[in-house]
Amino acid sequence: MKDVKRTNKTLLTIAVLASLIVPLFIKARFMQHILVMVVLYAVLGQAWNILGGYVGLVSIGQAAFFGLGSYVSSYLLVEHGINPWVGFILAGLITALFGFLIGLPVTRLRGRYFAIATIALGQVMKVLFENWERVGAATGLMLPLVKEGLSTFQFHTSKLPYYYIGLAMLGIIILFMRYMERSRLGYYFKAIREDEDVATALGINKTAYKLIAIAISAGITGMCGTFLAQYSLYVEPEYMFNHNISVTIALIAVFGGTGNILGPILGSAILLPISELTRAWMGSTGTGIDMMIYGAFIVLICVYQPQGLMGVVRNIQARARAQVQQARRGANV
Repeated sequence: MKDVKRTNKTLLTIAVLASLIVPLFIKARFMQHILVMVVLYAVLGQAWNILGGYVGLVSIGQAAFFGLGSYVSSYLLVEHGINPWVGFILAGLITALFGFLIGLPVTRLRGRYFAIATIALGQVMKVLFENWERVGAATGLMLPLVKEGLSTFQFHTSKLPYYYIGLAMLGIIILFMRYMERSRLGYYFKAIREDEDVATALGINKTAYKLIAIAISAGITGMCGTFLAQYSLYVEPEYMFNHNISVTIALIAVFGGTGNILGPILGSAILLPISELTRAWMGSTGTGIDMMIYGAFIVLICVYQPQGLMGVVRNIQARARAQVQQARRGANV
C-alpha cells in the first residue's frame, strides 16, 4: 500500500512539473492554443463536476453562465473602462448570484427534467443577448487592444501567459475541491446525490445545498467566460452561448469520470486536443466531426467503463496493490 501511494505521489509530482516546464519549450502558437483550451476546459469540467459529479444535478446549459460571465467583464471594459481583473471577479460574483436565483425554481426538478430546464436556460440567454442592443445584440462586443501585460490581461506575442493563468485557476479549483471533499459540504453533496429523500430524512436541507452547488458552479464557469473573452478579445452570442460549449463541458467530465478531482482533467487532456486537431485538419468541411468523436468516446466509455477514465485508473491501482500484497506474502513464505 505504501509503495502504491509513493508511486502515486511520484507520478503527481512529475505531472505537476511537466505542466509547468514542458510548455516553455512549445513555440508553435497553435500548440500553445491547445494547451490553453485544455486548462480552460479542465476548469469548466471541474465546475460541472460539482453539480453533476458531487450533487447529481446534470446540467446541459453551462453555456448560460459561461456567456454571461464573458459579457459582464467585456461590457464593463468596453463601456466603462473597468480593469479586466475586476471584471473577472465581478463576473464570478454576478454569475454565482444568477445561478442562485435560477436555482430557486429549477432545484425543484430532478433528473432529466432538471437537464431539460438547463438546456432551455442556455437557449433563452442566447436569444436574449442576440436581441439586446446595449451589449451589441447579435454583433457582440469587440474588446480594445491594449498594451500586453498581466495587469491588462492581454498577451499578444505568446499564448503561454494565458496557459499559466488558466493553470493557476485550475490549481486553485483543485485545492478548493480537495477541501470540499473532506468538509461537511462535500459529504452533504454526496448524500444528496445518492438519495435525496434519505438526505432530507437525515436533516440535510437539500434545496439549500443544491443552490450552493449551482452558485459555485455558475461562478467558476462565469470566470472562465471572462478568461475566454480576454483570450479571444471578442464576444458574441452565437459563440459564447453556443450549446456545443455546454455539451463539451459535460462530455469532458463524464469521459474523465465524475465525482472525483482528476476525472475532468483527464477528460480535457484527451478530448480537447482531439477536437482542436480535428478542426484544424478538416477545416470547414469537418464541422461537427469533433462532436461525433466525442459521442463515439462516450458510447465506448458508457459500455465498457461507466466510471470514466478514472475507473480504468482505479482498476490499474487495484491490480498494482494486489500484486504488491501477493509479492509480500510470497516473500514472507
